[in-house]
Amino acid sequence: MYWFLFLGGSVICLIVFIMHFQAVEKKRVLTANKRRRFDNQSTMVEFDSDTDRKDKIERAIKGNLTAQLALGADLELVDQNGSIKWYLKAAEQRSQQAYYALVRLYDNNYDDHDAKEKSGYWDAVLGDSKGDVVSSLSLGKMYLEGKGCEKSIETGTKIITTLALNNDLSAQWFLAQWYQKLENGHPEGFYWMLRAAYQDDPKAMVTVSSCYYHGIGTPQNIYKAIYWSERGGELKSPEAQLRSSQYNQNISSSHNAVAYVWAYLAVANGYEEAHSFRNELEQILPLENLLTIQNVARKLHGLMDEKPVKKHSVIRLLNKFYVREHYLPPEDINEECNMYTD
Repeated sequence: MYWFLFLGGSVICLIVFIMHFQAVEKKRVLTANKRRRFDNQSTMVEFDSDTDRKDKIERAIKGNLTAQLALGADLELVDQNGSIKWYLKAAEQRSQQAYYALVRLYDNNYDDHDAKEKSGYWDAVLGDSKGDVVSSLSLGKMYLEGKGCEKSIETGTKIITTLALNNDLSAQWFLAQWYQKLENGHPEGFYWMLRAAYQDDPKAMVTVSSCYYHGIGTPQNIYKAIYWSERGGELKSPEAQLRSSQYNQNISSSHNAVAYVWAYLAVANGYEEAHSFRNELEQILPLENLLTIQNVARKLHGLMDEKPVKKHSVIRLLNKFYVREHYLPPEDINEECNMYTD
């Protein structure tokens, strides 16, 4: 009987052993199959990724903007210069996304010693593409200086001239000074200063009056010089008021009277340099006329001190009180100085 129990126990152990072996073998097979499937999938992913990259490059070379931007993005963390290469291609197609990327990448590029200037250039390009006038002016200056880009006088002047023709005062001032540096008395320098004066810029008016008085960039004309200085005087520029006084002096008795009025206004506006000139005029004006002229000057100062005066109101008033030869410009600058017709 005992031998039967021993035999039965052995059979049970054998069965348990066989079942354990089968379970281990099944797990091994499953693991092997899983690993094989994973290897196959990995190979396929790598193959697909490589194929996709080649396709992107082919499309990018042919000018596909989406592919150029995608390649630029793919390479940003692994090959910055390679990324910049593709973003530059996209920038040629005026992609704002490429502009943003180039500003960022050049700003953090330590391999290129001109990187900061290039970042500034692309920032100006970006702003220009959005219609920002300040950025457009900066971009034009960069082309003129070759800062962050290849120097191009033609491109720079074209950009800034477009702004100036659209009455951007800063662009007009820049062109006036730039042409003056190229050549003292350059006609285009005078033209752009005149454009600025037509926009009621007192400082430009003073400069234009000086150009007419000395014949810089334009023929001499004392009456045009007087007009532009007096127009600046109407806008309460003390320097323009003193120039008006100086330019009017000794042309005629009526002009001398007007000269005193402007000198008086300049002194009343705190312009110290006008004191001595006003005193000189007091010495040459007849005493019987001086008191009347001083009274006119005081009343005129009171009127101008209360509120801004209308255009030409002071000039017309002086022309009425003191009949003198004078000049008033046409409303359209092209009738006065027709240099740009488009």
